[in-house]
Formats: sequence, structure tokens, C-alpha cells
Amino acid sequence: MNAADFSEHLVVRLPHTDAAGVLFYARIFELEQELFERWLELGGFSLREMLDGRFPPTPVVHCDADYRMPIRCGDRLTARIDTVEIGRSAFTLSWKFSLGEAQAIAVRVKRVAIDRRAGESTDLPEAFREWLLATQAKTSN
Repeated sequence: MNAADFSEHLVVRLPHTDAAGVLFYARIFELEQELFERWLELGGFSLREMLDGRFPPTPVVHCDADYRMPIRCGDRLTARIDTVEIGRSAFTLSWKFSLGEAQAIAVRVKRVAIDRRAGESTDLPEAFREWLLATQAKTSN
């Protein structure tokens, strides 16, 4: 992932598509999850830390995608974080997926930090909040 603008190039592969050869609607969220994990690693965090309990997990509580054009097997997309919204316990990353100069897909994923034992939301850890703020400063309009 490019640290300057949180972008990455990817190619739509056959397993990402449906029988018509078009990006299967749910696959965009799998791609976003992979990008999210790379973004975490860029900030010095890892999904493993969340799964091991060393860092509050941030499950997805809402996601949506707007498809603006068909995306086909072999298309080369550029994905980048477009905006970051930060709350007490929640954050939303908005991604733009472009095909050439055209915006192909807009994706928003909201995650909430949870306390595993209490089963409820918890404050975002300060180091993670700082990473979110740094990302927001580079991306948000």
C-alpha cells in the first residue's frame, strides 16, 4: 500500500466475478478487508493483535457499496482511502475504486472497537486514534 495516499492497485481476478464475468457484489467487501489489513500493517497494527486480544477488535457494523459501472475480470483498479470519520469508539473508512480516471465503486465500512469481555463498545486506543487522525489528514477533504 502506498503510504503517501493510502492507495493500492489491484486486478480483478476470475474468482472475484460471477457467471457473467462481472465483479460479484460481495467480493468488493473481501477486497476492502484485504486493503484494511494492509492499512493496519502500514500503521504498525495487525489483525492478529485484535484476534489475540492484545488490541480491541473492530468488527464491521455497517458497510455499503455503490457500483457505478460494471467491473470485469482483468480490470485494473486503483483503490484508495477517500475519507475517514472518527468517533469515540467507531471509525469509518470510505474507499474509492477507480478504473482509469472513472470512479467505479465507492465503499464505506464502519467498524466499532469492542471490549470482548463486556461485549460492548469501548474507546478507540489512543495509538490507533492517532493513526486514524494521520490517515484522515492525508485523505479527507
